[in-house]
Amino acid sequence: MSTKECAQTDELRLLGEEFQNIFSLTYLQELACKTGMIQRQRKVRAQDLVSLCVFLGQTVGSESLVDLCTRLNEAMGVCISTEALNKRWNERTVQFLKELFLHAFGQQIHPIAPLTRIFKRIRILDSTSFQLPSAYADTYRGSGGGGSEAGVKIQLEYDLLSGEFLALEVGHGVSNDAKYGQFRTETVEEGDLILRDLGYHYIKDLDKMTANKAYYISRLRWNTQVYQKDKQGNWVLLHIEELTKHLKEGETIELPNVYIGYEHRHPTRLVLYRLTQNEWNKRLSHHKKMNKKMPKAASKVNLLVTNISPEKLPATEIYHFYSLRWQIEILFKTWKSIFNIHTTKRMKLERFQCHLYGQLLRLCLVARITYQMRKLLWEKKGKEASEMKCAHMVQIYLTKVHAVLFCTFQHPVSVLTRLFQDVSKNGKKARRYQKATPFEILRLIEIETAQLPIVA
Repeated sequence: MSTKECAQTDELRLLGEEFQNIFSLTYLQELACKTGMIQRQRKVRAQDLVSLCVFLGQTVGSESLVDLCTRLNEAMGVCISTEALNKRWNERTVQFLKELFLHAFGQQIHPIAPLTRIFKRIRILDSTSFQLPSAYADTYRGSGGGGSEAGVKIQLEYDLLSGEFLALEVGHGVSNDAKYGQFRTETVEEGDLILRDLGYHYIKDLDKMTANKAYYISRLRWNTQVYQKDKQGNWVLLHIEELTKHLKEGETIELPNVYIGYEHRHPTRLVLYRLTQNEWNKRLSHHKKMNKKMPKAASKVNLLVTNISPEKLPATEIYHFYSLRWQIEILFKTWKSIFNIHTTKRMKLERFQCHLYGQLLRLCLVARITYQMRKLLWEKKGKEASEMKCAHMVQIYLTKVHAVLFCTFQHPVSVLTRLFQDVSKNGKKARRYQKATPFEILRLIEIETAQLPIVA
């Protein structure tokens, strides 16, 4: 076995040990007793409910109790009645799955080498939401009107460099993004890069990030007031439409020293990017779908602000770097298109909550494996795997991972190795003309920074 293959096997072995630690039978039993899910010896064990809610597909939210009992017996050899299973969907089981999910957040046995030395973490915050049966409105409030009275919103902060979920919160479908963003800003550390959408934009947050020696790239609302100081120190209000009306497609201009906000004038660097025709068409299509309206001039231009110096990130690369935020959108897309997390029928509330936390744990595991596979393929073979293709392959292999964890009690490294072979063979990312991939963007900025002259 070559040195590269040994290193690859070692990384996959460590990943397998991480899963063994999360789903240790001893830990599951202790947690079940702690939450009161299991109070005495019963036929259904903690690992059986974990198998049903996490590893056996989207079954809890879509199939009948008869089907679930059959699946449980086929996979784990546990034969119970539908009435007995229905009683298992209770507040104690919900608490058990919720705490197991939170436990999985803290289980990173080995640090992953960063893809770039410039930033400690690249933190991307966003949310996804979906409607629920109106019977859940007391627990999960929805928007009503043309939609359901019940809905759920999942807030997720994701570190692009490690593939880790930094925070995940399940709340009402109408919960406020900006307030949650302010809460997460309190956890920002030196060297972090923060990428957020307009829904989280809050000027005072930018002050806090800068004070903590963290970096940000954020879109700016078209109606935000932007000022410069003249030679006499007077405030001069800039007219963005005038500045951008002569920009050509794909062109960028930079204003290195501006102040944003009417009352709270935050010093920052402003980059204006004119969308290409293809990018503009996509934006118009999205606005039509979401029933959004904005001025024509505003829809053609991205206003980006950042506190990263031009030496570290040239103006021409800022839009490409901000586009890394779409990685979390792709993650949400896999949640809905592959795992159907948004599809559920009306059922007992506690059963839905078990389904929700079980699927979130499943998605956490899939994201962890997907990231590791893509990172290994990039490092060992210089190829970039498709996020969607890789997640779909991981989904297929989860039954094998489940079998070695709960049935044969073997190390998962052999299953993960076979998965990596499949990803290497069939998971390659399709190239888009003149469009850099995420790993290429990270490598490009790393190379450009390394080539900068050293100033004594």
